[in-house]
Amino acid sequence: MRFLFFSLLLPSFLLLSPLAYGAPTVDWQFVKTEDAITLHTRPHEGGLIEIRAQMFIETNYSAFLLLLEDTEHVPRWINNVEKSQVLRQISPNENVVYTQFKAPWPALDRDMVTYSRYDFNQGAFVLQINDAPSMLPEQPGYIRIFDIEATWTLEKLTNGMTHIEYIAFADPSGILPDWLVNKLAINSALKTFQGLRTEIVQYQNSTHPNINHSESSLINLNIDNKDTSQ
Repeated sequence: MRFLFFSLLLPSFLLLSPLAYGAPTVDWQFVKTEDAITLHTRPHEGGLIEIRAQMFIETNYSAFLLLLEDTEHVPRWINNVEKSQVLRQISPNENVVYTQFKAPWPALDRDMVTYSRYDFNQGAFVLQINDAPSMLPEQPGYIRIFDIEATWTLEKLTNGMTHIEYIAFADPSGILPDWLVNKLAINSALKTFQGLRTEIVQYQNSTHPNINHSESSLINLNIDNKDTSQ
């Protein structure tokens, strides 16, 4: 079974990574806590923002990964996703994915091509996402999203809960005003986390074949670095 990773980039096209290497660190600013989901932002270059979304839920790494790779199910929980498909499976824990987003009127619809890789770091499940636009030509009727960096981090706690954190930034391109992009980013992150919490329940009792019983490492995966430019 192939897995699928998504960068939670909604029509706000939005959230992603730490600021560029070498840039001064900017403190996160609290936005709100709603429905037990906490949102922070910090400024990114060009007037856009970087977003951090967090929540605690009773789940496990296998359930999260199974939810991500259920491609037909994705539009039900990732806000404004219209279609997603795996373009290339590089290894058991690496994919190139194409995703289309339905943008709010009057904006044009967006799409993106991303390279995704997951691994474990001191027991935490870490999924990293970057743009890989060279893997697919731009498609008619869609504005391509570039400059994508995102990280999902899941950490199991001793009380059976799991802390889920998503940090991301992306430039949606086009002529959308920054204030609108930033507003949509916050709203999209909240809706996606709400959808994730609802939909992950059906995978709770299943074990992903790539994750061992203790859920702290991978099973027989080739995790060598790959060149995604080919």
